[in-house]
Amino acid sequence: MPNRMALTSSPSTSQGSTLAFTALLGAGIAVGFSPILARVSDLAPLASGFYRLAFAVVAIWLAIRLSGGELQPFGAMTRGDRIRMVLAGIAFAADIAFWHLAIAHTTVLEATLLASTVPIIVTVASVFFFGEKIKPLFVIGLAVALAGVVTLALQRTGALAMPPDRLLGGVYAVMAASFYAAYLLLITKVRRNSSTGTIMLTTTLVSALAILPFAWALSPTMESGSLNGWLILIALAVVSHAGGQGMMTFALAHLPTSFSSMMGLMQTAVAAVVAWLILSEPLTLMMLASGAAILAGIWICRRATTV
Repeated sequence: MPNRMALTSSPSTSQGSTLAFTALLGAGIAVGFSPILARVSDLAPLASGFYRLAFAVVAIWLAIRLSGGELQPFGAMTRGDRIRMVLAGIAFAADIAFWHLAIAHTTVLEATLLASTVPIIVTVASVFFFGEKIKPLFVIGLAVALAGVVTLALQRTGALAMPPDRLLGGVYAVMAASFYAAYLLLITKVRRNSSTGTIMLTTTLVSALAILPFAWALSPTMESGSLNGWLILIALAVVSHAGGQGMMTFALAHLPTSFSSMMGLMQTAVAAVVAWLILSEPLTLMMLASGAAILAGIWICRRATTV
């Protein structure tokens, strides 16, 4: 069956689509802070990734309880959804592991640039495996956004500033993108039958359990050396994961998977601005123009899903 979330002209559907688009933009901003927070964490990449997930489990559970939301019992799901939920959690754990390793081995922007290949992976998979129909306008928007991402990266990575592990970091970033694409495709199927809270809590718990053995075995320590270190990990969990991924999961119920994956492109622009503000990295007029191209591409893709 085609994975096409067609939008009707009814007011309720239109409002839901608008809210989902707003949530998607919020997700891009929230997740855009994750590479900065991961970079300034005083723990090893896998340890930071574990605490990001573990603290997020608590944050998500509290948010559901305080908002009066309901959790769907795991046993009440269909067998197919249970399998997809577990696989999605494992895929996200792999994404977090490789993503944090990428941030540690290359520049923030280069890692986010390569991770921005998610829309390409998701779009190709959606077309060939799920029958999602992509309009030519979407392809144009994707090309414009990717051009902005590439231009932005070229403005910030030069031969004089190449990190020593750039190639390895790039490989890690592409691996992260591949696993995140798998995560998106899996939860898109589950999202039709389960709430945002149920999906977020279950997949995050599975992810935390999946990454824990590797973090424990490969990290020099599992304890941050300061209060600020713990606060950074909590912010990573609450803002980037519970907030950002939560809004992303909500958007998947109302927008096509291929369009929702564009959030990764916006993340690149946000990461560049935040790195400029917090890490004092340069931000030129050309970089701002590149960011504008990314947003323009996202807008074009948005138009392609509503016309």
